[in-house]
Amino acid sequence: MLAVTVDMFSGRPNPTLTLEGEEAESVLRNVAHSGPTIAGVNEGFQGLGYRGLVVEMLADDLAERHGLPAAFRVGHDGHPKGLELAERIFSSMRRAQILDEGLHGLLAAELRQAGFRGTVTEADHSAPPAAEIAKALPPHELPVLRAVTCWIELGRFNPGFWNDPAYINRNNCYNYASNRRTNTFAQPGRATGHQATVMACPNVTAGALSDGLHHRFDCFPDSEKPRWLMALVVAPGYDYHWYRKQLEGFWGHKPGGTAARNVDNNGAVIWNPETAARGPYTNFCGYFYACKSQKIN
Repeated sequence: MLAVTVDMFSGRPNPTLTLEGEEAESVLRNVAHSGPTIAGVNEGFQGLGYRGLVVEMLADDLAERHGLPAAFRVGHDGHPKGLELAERIFSSMRRAQILDEGLHGLLAAELRQAGFRGTVTEADHSAPPAAEIAKALPPHELPVLRAVTCWIELGRFNPGFWNDPAYINRNNCYNYASNRRTNTFAQPGRATGHQATVMACPNVTAGALSDGLHHRFDCFPDSEKPRWLMALVVAPGYDYHWYRKQLEGFWGHKPGGTAARNVDNNGAVIWNPETAARGPYTNFCGYFYACKSQKIN
């Protein structure tokens, strides 16, 4: 028995297919003998968009029989056989109604581009806007930022808190941007019964607002500290992704179950999420504030 997860989402849970019998054996033979290169589960491309297939053995005899690790990543590096295997898995998921036709088409487009993701451009190290400078506060308080008429808090970038092996796969971009490690792979609107079913800016925004977030410049009082500044983007019809402003001036984020980071798909430090390289997350939906009373699950 074998679990194959298509690692592609940042906000939504990744689709997983359980394979048994000959179907599982066929996939493993393909990997072992037909040439696709494999990587560790936490290796390879880890940004926004398609990141390959994560294969996990669910029976202890499979790995030894096929000479493979108990868990690995494949189809992440543009190898033709790996991409062919990924397309085969997508088709199986579509037949099992795990993927609908529209999502299958989007993934097929991602596969076509996967082989050309290797070039990393020079990072943009320009300074953050001068207007966004933290105001000094007493040591017992978090630093704050003046954003036109609203005060917000800023925390230091602390990826280790999110990248602990016990928690990394259980928290996503919404957890990170809200600074709440719920271990539930939180979804905007789920805690309040308004989870988005359509991946579009208005729908995901409505779910987040129902949880208690505010649009930027719709201020929260001091009683709602900490008030984090977040940014939302959407891959239309596909998924959503959130960022959070950090004390250092850049933005941090956590693509799905991968590691928290402060760089975009080109390896550039994110000073502006509107202009960052975001792969298929082409729609910028706006800025929001989290707050103490936010409901998140």
